[in-house]
Amino acid sequence: METNSQQIILEKKSRITLPVVIKSTPFIITVLTISVLLVYYSVFSHQFQLKWDDQWVITNFYTENGLTPANLSAIFTHFFHGQYSPINQLSFTLIYAAAGYVYNPVWFHTYSIIMHILNVVLVFIFIKNLLTKSTGFEPNSILTISFCTAFIMSIHPFLVEPVAWMAASKILLYSFFYLLAMNVYLNYLTSRNVWYLVLIFVLFMLSFGSKEQAVTLPACLLLIDYQLKRNLKSRAVWLEKIPFFLGTLLFAYVTLLSQKSNGLGLLAPERHYPLYQNIIFGSYSLVEYFTKCLIPIKLSFMYNFPNPVGYPVPPRFWIYPFILLIVIFTLRDYWKNRWILFSILFFVIHLSTVLHIIPISRMAIVADRYAYIASIGIFFLVAYYFDRAVRSIKYKNVSILLFTVYIGYLGLYTSVHAKVWHDDETLKKELYDSVKQREALEKLEKK
Repeated sequence: METNSQQIILEKKSRITLPVVIKSTPFIITVLTISVLLVYYSVFSHQFQLKWDDQWVITNFYTENGLTPANLSAIFTHFFHGQYSPINQLSFTLIYAAAGYVYNPVWFHTYSIIMHILNVVLVFIFIKNLLTKSTGFEPNSILTISFCTAFIMSIHPFLVEPVAWMAASKILLYSFFYLLAMNVYLNYLTSRNVWYLVLIFVLFMLSFGSKEQAVTLPACLLLIDYQLKRNLKSRAVWLEKIPFFLGTLLFAYVTLLSQKSNGLGLLAPERHYPLYQNIIFGSYSLVEYFTKCLIPIKLSFMYNFPNPVGYPVPPRFWIYPFILLIVIFTLRDYWKNRWILFSILFFVIHLSTVLHIIPISRMAIVADRYAYIASIGIFFLVAYYFDRAVRSIKYKNVSILLFTVYIGYLGLYTSVHAKVWHDDETLKKELYDSVKQREALEKLEKK
């Protein structure tokens, strides 16, 4: 009995007691904002990538023709270069107008930085409210996990691409509406006000109008239901999701049509990789996304497919489906923890549209920008285990030390990696260096 009492006292002493000022939301938002500005300061001086998509994504006639009825109609009714993202295009048109009808890159890159800050703050609010509603965490743990998740997101180098490259900024805009929808959904679960569902659907449309990856929202809402222990056998739970799943089907069809208009994608007559190769690519991509979210190394803006269509997959790629099966089987006891399962499912759901199982036009087997929302699941997992570690007398100090080193590495890598996107020349040099490295690796493999 005395031993148990001593253990309880030690556990209480090991808990982090945060000062009141640090617990305040304005203070946390300020810290998150400063962290983004510190690692992305170089982006404010970036130019456009006029040899890498900015020349048609940003500097096009939709941007230049302003907010006239004819131009707005064209933005919302036309496919452009195989894409349909009218809300994203509208944002560029507005920025161009606000900048005095000139292509001033400072305005556009400032927009990207602001959007990233807003997304980071929305992640903090979402995790905080989700953990609070779950009623399974102490206040200090809720604050630690939600802050650390958002903080990692604010400085992680794997997320540099959509922040530093304007053509990829549609990821930031779709994520903004998507994260807003997730936060509104938590409010709906408290009030059951049907107008919240209407607002969520509007945000769903705005998110899809920015980037097609938004089609995963209904699955994400069901995952939140599962995590908060709603009865998934309830008819009401599924009825409220019907409009969202119908929206997903419609949006997915629009995406396929937009790609077909450019001669690409599932509906186009072009040759596709066979299903077994897509499964191999999907397994490889999933492992790569997870690894780079956890420990980012050798990041690049182009990860080529290992073989052209019609050619065999290199032998080393065959191992990845088996790696996934081994991991799933070996860690089966961990899936019983609802929060671990939540983080992994959140990660997989938000990558499901880019894992090549469905032949959608993709230039690369992996792309950093596609992990923007999915990475939140892995960042949450890191924050969750960090919170558990610092509540232990045995691991508290070493955990804080390792986490500090980890954060320092992420921030330094981001500040360096962001500069790759400064202009055409810096990106060209990065491409040249990565090609030379790949050729050297291929020579070693042949030996």
